[in-house]
Amino acid sequence: MSFARASPRRASTAVARRGGRDKKTSRATARAFDYDDAFARGRRRGGAPPTFVSPMEGLGDARFRIALHADGRGGFTEACKEFIRIPGTLPRGAVAEKIVKNLCARYDADELGNVPLGAQIMGSDAELLTLAARHLGEDKNAPRVDLNCGCPASVVTGKGAGSSLLKDPKFVYDAVSAVARGVEGTNAIVTMKLRTGYDDSGLLRENLCAARDAGARFISLHARTRAQGYSGRANWDDIAFAKEVLGDDVPIIGNGDVTSPLRCAELLRVSNADGVGIGRGAVQDPLIFRRIAATVKRDVNGVWRVTEDAFEREFEVDFVVTFLRTFAEEVFKTENKLNSKRGSGVQERELEAFKVGKLKSIVKYLFAGNDALKPHIQEVMRIDPLKMSAEDALDTIERLVVREWVTPQHVLVDAFSARAQYQK
Repeated sequence: MSFARASPRRASTAVARRGGRDKKTSRATARAFDYDDAFARGRRRGGAPPTFVSPMEGLGDARFRIALHADGRGGFTEACKEFIRIPGTLPRGAVAEKIVKNLCARYDADELGNVPLGAQIMGSDAELLTLAARHLGEDKNAPRVDLNCGCPASVVTGKGAGSSLLKDPKFVYDAVSAVARGVEGTNAIVTMKLRTGYDDSGLLRENLCAARDAGARFISLHARTRAQGYSGRANWDDIAFAKEVLGDDVPIIGNGDVTSPLRCAELLRVSNADGVGIGRGAVQDPLIFRRIAATVKRDVNGVWRVTEDAFEREFEVDFVVTFLRTFAEEVFKTENKLNSKRGSGVQERELEAFKVGKLKSIVKYLFAGNDALKPHIQEVMRIDPLKMSAEDALDTIERLVVREWVTPQHVLVDAFSARAQYQK
């Protein structure tokens, strides 16, 4: 690890601090999102919980987020961009600021219009983490910069980043401190996403306290260890433990296995979390944030309850079809731009294969949660882009949704296959 020990400090408050770095801040429109207020509204009787679209590398990209929020109907409090990988070392003679700016170039704070988009960075070099956080806060207007301490991929952990930071609370402290130094004086806050541990949850308390002491304003906890990957059931008791450790000092976002309003309310009751993060559950049910906002409320005793789902089938079908069309439009538009830059060397069949592949990546989740659509998963998976265009594949998928759609059940789909596991 290349961290230099820093003195404890708190990151800037959720409400914007206008002072500091006036010259830099003036280059962009200063703004902030009041996360504290969002959490406070969720604590009120009759209030709905704050909900966050969890970043998902390779699946929950800008296309997916824009599709979820099609027509401004997403229903979530905030989304977070998938991680920006910050290298551990730079080539000889490289200019760090230039490299960091290039790495962060695709982050767009206005991606979702009136809904804030957090930025997430992942790395193990303190200086580069600070530079990236400063650039995202000052120049890119990020409302928060989130440190990824949760990625379980061996290609990441082998380089000392992601969930490998959980091996030693000092790594967590120094990394969060580095990000906190970067956002100081900007409108951004520092947050962290972590798993319960590397091989086990034995250091969970120490890692949580390290993040708090370094300045994390809230923490997203995926209730699985790095060793679990995306398998097994999330241990919500670990989220409850995190709340006991941090109390009201640092809000906790509970993440893992939320696939319905009922599961959302159950997680909140079990853990006392301050909000809920949803990733795969939003792919299998694009309406999940709308359902939660409409049906999950605190009763007069402050207990989370679920009212009857009021959505008619016609509304659900319309929403899902709009989601699919918007996702497809974003995929087709993006790849057409890339093709124009690459020139004629890229074969049309390769583009069609890419487009169809992106549609399949959504369908294997979307259909698995539907009793009526699940039998049609393989029908879509077998589509050959050499024989069927992406546009025709989209038409086929839409027809199936219109004909077969039912409200999704409590199902989790393995992140790297089409396998489904129903929750009892």
